[in-house]
Amino acid sequence: MSSEPDPAGGSDGQEGPSDQRPLADRHLWEIRPLRDIMIVLIVAIVLWLGYAFRDVTVPLLVALLLAYLFEPVIAWMTRARWIPFGRTGAVSVLLTTIVIGMLAGLALVVPQVIEQTVSVVESVEDGTARRKLTALTESWVPQHLQPDILDLVDELPSGEDEQRDARGGDQAAAGSTSTPSDPSTEPFREGQEHRSLSDRLAAQSGDLDLWGLAGRTSRIAMSVVHNSITVGLLVFLIPFYFFFFSLWYPRVARFVDSMIPDRSRPTVEPLLHKFDRAVAGFVRGRLFIAFIMGLLFALGWGLIGVPYAILLSVVTAVLCLVPFVSIITLPIAIGLLAAAELDLPEAQRMSWLGILIWPSLVFTVIQLLDGWVLQPIIYGKTTDLDPVTIFVAILAGGSVLGIYGMLIAIPVAACVKILLVDLVIPKLRELAARPAG
Repeated sequence: MSSEPDPAGGSDGQEGPSDQRPLADRHLWEIRPLRDIMIVLIVAIVLWLGYAFRDVTVPLLVALLLAYLFEPVIAWMTRARWIPFGRTGAVSVLLTTIVIGMLAGLALVVPQVIEQTVSVVESVEDGTARRKLTALTESWVPQHLQPDILDLVDELPSGEDEQRDARGGDQAAAGSTSTPSDPSTEPFREGQEHRSLSDRLAAQSGDLDLWGLAGRTSRIAMSVVHNSITVGLLVFLIPFYFFFFSLWYPRVARFVDSMIPDRSRPTVEPLLHKFDRAVAGFVRGRLFIAFIMGLLFALGWGLIGVPYAILLSVVTAVLCLVPFVSIITLPIAIGLLAAAELDLPEAQRMSWLGILIWPSLVFTVIQLLDGWVLQPIIYGKTTDLDPVTIFVAILAGGSVLGIYGMLIAIPVAACVKILLVDLVIPKLRELAARPAG
């Protein structure tokens, strides 16, 4: 029983009659090695163009990602009877709710974050941070480690230069008012003052580069205008694109589904569903978990007296998007608490054991809550990766693409594992089971 030849050029996995033509009569895309190279080049060119026009492509990709993540919510709201106008009404209600929630959150959190950030900057500039770190090092750090740490602390501003300049100005003013004037030398002194003033003005006019000043000012102004336009475009374009991408998402999904070849559909469709479950489940769950952990850190560290708890919890929540990375904020919380205790009278200070234990206890409890409660409830085993694999994937992604690699490392590792389990390993087992002849 013979099989019919495939019009596309193959029959039952074998090369078809069209492949028997002379090489000179074929198109470039009919030669498989050249076609594969062309596909790789096209993908590379598309990626390069996306990077070159990132001011346009970044809002597009962010909006598309948000539409993909919120699709289950939009589908549920579309089926709800209390929302009119179908999918358009559901997207409008969701977008309005998100914008109002973000504005309310910014109104509550941003002033606190700005106030604490300004306080940190002022404490560094006036030398308070340097004095506290010096006292902390001399009190708690072992003697043989103090010189190296103090060398680093000495790089911070001491605040003495500003005080010295102020004292010098006061002394000069006091000297000029207290020195008695001699009538005989008054004309000479006035002439010297006029000459010195004219000399200073001449020197300043010679050193002053008006064109350079104008150029620097214009560059700063252009930079501010460019950054303001970029932020404004992001704030406007992301919700704009998100609205239309959410409306068109079913059509986009049907278009992508129509591009799958019929002969590959039984293999590709289950893989795509598994990819969707792993990537979307992890990203949605991780965003929600990071938000909850940020609130818990702000509450816990604020209760035990860690300074700048809100600012530190916002940083920790961002770092919680990548598992295991948020641990770098624990030494910072301990150091801030220790520096705050130095300002108190010695009888009211917390013991060094309490300074180490309380922030560590808050961090450990929240991490255990993340691993044993939040993750199983919110996204369960969507990635199906063990902790060692997650840690190795984060290190590999960070070494290749930095923070971006760390963010996408776990979804990529989950997809690679799905490919290995569903395609590569069964194929290797099939090859190994074939007879030797």
